[in-house]
Amino acid sequence: MTATSFHSLDLTSEASLNHLVLERAGALGVEGRTAEEVCSRDALYSLATAIGLSGLRRGRLADDLAAAVVSPDARVARSAAAVLHTFGMRLGALIATLRDPETADRQGSTPYSRAFLAHWTTVDGIWLAGGLLAGGCGPLVLSGVKAAAALVPGAPSVAVVPLPELGPLIGAARHVSMNSGDGAAVVADLGHTRIKTAVAERRGRTLLRLHRVRARPVPRRAGGDGIEAAVGAALVQAFRDAAGPAPDRVPAIVPAVISVASFVRDGLPADDGQGVYGYLSRRTPALRRRIRAATGIRAGLRYLHDGTAAAAAAPTAGTATITAGTWLGAGFQPVGGPPLLTVPRDRPPIAWADGLGTPMTRDRGRTEGHGRRSGAR
Repeated sequence: MTATSFHSLDLTSEASLNHLVLERAGALGVEGRTAEEVCSRDALYSLATAIGLSGLRRGRLADDLAAAVVSPDARVARSAAAVLHTFGMRLGALIATLRDPETADRQGSTPYSRAFLAHWTTVDGIWLAGGLLAGGCGPLVLSGVKAAAALVPGAPSVAVVPLPELGPLIGAARHVSMNSGDGAAVVADLGHTRIKTAVAERRGRTLLRLHRVRARPVPRRAGGDGIEAAVGAALVQAFRDAAGPAPDRVPAIVPAVISVASFVRDGLPADDGQGVYGYLSRRTPALRRRIRAATGIRAGLRYLHDGTAAAAAAPTAGTATITAGTWLGAGFQPVGGPPLLTVPRDRPPIAWADGLGTPMTRDRGRTEGHGRRSGAR
């Protein structure tokens, strides 16, 4: 790929939504402001505190707002619902800006960025993922998105992926190579606030389930060595989980697909100073050695941009995905892209561990906005 060519599965730092200026914001009062100013986690936190909600934790903002929505205090419940709806309208204004055919020429500063922005006018639908859509937040945010996006002629269909907070993890699992055999693979999501890992069980072309889902916080102000240590500890545990009670039966190489909150260059996190994981571009061989020393397993580590991973969690191809978390992310699942593992229609493929939540029921597996189950294709 040249410096100016755009490929929907090989995104660069120019494929960012955070600096896009909202142009179709109606009466929201955010027109002319950047998406990172009004659609980030901190922006949602500011909305909530400005309306009088208290006791919110930035790192668990979706959990706290979802709890507020069902508060016995009617004022608190109404305020939380209004905040989430307003935040959704801001995301809807972002989508309206992306769908405007003139946005690419007005805001694209290079051939690559113009091609990236123009691509949004060609997708068949848009999915939402990320931690800010988790639980009871998703339907309220989605209602706001649809209210704002509907003001634009030819508005696309918009829906929330199943289990949006685990979108990158599920998408990473679908990217496990079909040529790596049956059995266990390790998947991970290296996010801005938490590092999640799981074991993916697959057979042939089917992702049977994710289990041993674990999460740990990203260390604050830890520097490159601290990030490497945290990622290494999480991956060692995940490979131990993959080995299970019979490590002598583990294949010679166990694949791992890692979603990372970084753009990926030459198969490694880009060390571009824009995130905490660029340091891993130089330390991945050391991670492999650490995993083998601790578990005896040879690890095949493959990195994916987290937006690209989240897009693979969407049930339909030919679509784009916007992730709403600490910052905004984006990814695409093109028609005719590389083959992805399919997800069973009859049951959600998640089994929880380590206090992340209760076992997921079929009702939680429904797709908000589309009424379809995870994996319907």
